[in-house]
Amino acid sequence: MTTYAELLAQATAHVRNGSTTLRSDRFLSPGEALDAIGDYHGLLDALASHTRRLLWPAQLGRIGLAHHRDGLPPVERAAVDLAVGIETLTGEARPHPSQIGGAATAWARAALSLRAAADLVATHFTSEGEPRTPDAAQTTTATFDAGLADLGQLAKAVLAQADPLALRALQAGVPRGLVTRQIPELQHLTDLARVLTTEAPQPLKAQVDALSQVPPRPRTDDPATELTDRMVRLRQATWELAEDSADAVASLRTMAGLGVAVHAHAAALHGADLSVRDVVSDRGVGALVQHARAWQRLHHALSEFAVLTPPLANIHDDAAAAARLLREFAPIERPRAHASFAPTERHVAAVLNGAVQVMADIAVHEGATFDRLTRAGLLYMPASVLPRDLVSEQPELAAARLEHRIVRAPDAVTAAAARLYAEVAAHPAGVSTPPTAGRVPAVLTGATPISMA
Repeated sequence: MTTYAELLAQATAHVRNGSTTLRSDRFLSPGEALDAIGDYHGLLDALASHTRRLLWPAQLGRIGLAHHRDGLPPVERAAVDLAVGIETLTGEARPHPSQIGGAATAWARAALSLRAAADLVATHFTSEGEPRTPDAAQTTTATFDAGLADLGQLAKAVLAQADPLALRALQAGVPRGLVTRQIPELQHLTDLARVLTTEAPQPLKAQVDALSQVPPRPRTDDPATELTDRMVRLRQATWELAEDSADAVASLRTMAGLGVAVHAHAAALHGADLSVRDVVSDRGVGALVQHARAWQRLHHALSEFAVLTPPLANIHDDAAAAARLLREFAPIERPRAHASFAPTERHVAAVLNGAVQVMADIAVHEGATFDRLTRAGLLYMPASVLPRDLVSEQPELAAARLEHRIVRAPDAVTAAAARLYAEVAAHPAGVSTPPTAGRVPAVLTGATPISMA
């Protein structure tokens, strides 16, 4: 699935190709030179638009990009000045004239990738700047300031091509006055781009790089791609559950069943024999098995709550499809007995390890949903399933048990389930390396994960 980092890498590669062409080939005519200058302006305009996009989520409604700059951090002030300076050269017409033609030059192709990256960021936020995805919810102003660092590097590389482009245009016969108007001195913009690379905080850049597409529907042409898309959709759906006012116990229970399946199948791929019942290590494959066991306990705990509504359709369908794909990828009945991965198995292992990471994220979002249900008093359960020690201490619960009534879930029960969510939210460490020898015993009861129904 395409990520922000990949689109930015594509733009960088196109800029590198354009630079190489400038240094090795001349334009054949003034018209060709002017077309290249127009596409170069389009790339500069894409840089300005992208700069505004990275500033937009945190600053929407707080500042204008061309006004009220007093008190801004240096990186934001430089980004604003860079965008305004570029637009002074390229104009503010939207769409930019270069977007009307095709992507015939490296500059046009770089602009296309850069605009796609900006659009990708935009899909994660509403028009008011509110997050639409869990990735967007984790971003801050500092996150986007860090993203401006990479953009500053790219801007420096693009601005460095101005002089070679002007020289090639003169060699092709474009009048000097026209070249000067179209490609003036741009050192002040280069200085602003340099500020972005030196002032922006680098450690948070990974949060921007990881932004990816949220597929409206899963791609089904390849099982690995489909499983990845299904897991991303489930992550999005469970994040949205936390803001929903409805009862979501059935959806939480469905996802807990998938949590068992993901970790059990991943453990089987890495060599665990899930039919063996024994104590396991908390490292490597053992951590996968322990997480599968924790998800199983959570599924059992959620099964004791009264389910008043069915699971959301998108969660049920995606979870069922993911469970089917897991059975195809890594059958639990046939655990791997050898240490080394074949090339195809490495790809499957990478997909399953990605699913394990997504389940850790899902556990965080579902924990927030469970907390919402608890605070709203929406959790009920049959009194007959309450622990005996709890019933013996509260006469009203004892009476409800005798009368087979449904009661509001006691705090002790909901607190125990909340602790399980905290347990499964921790990512199992060291799962990417296959076992070096032998089988790893497991603690799952039986070899088949809990059904998605």
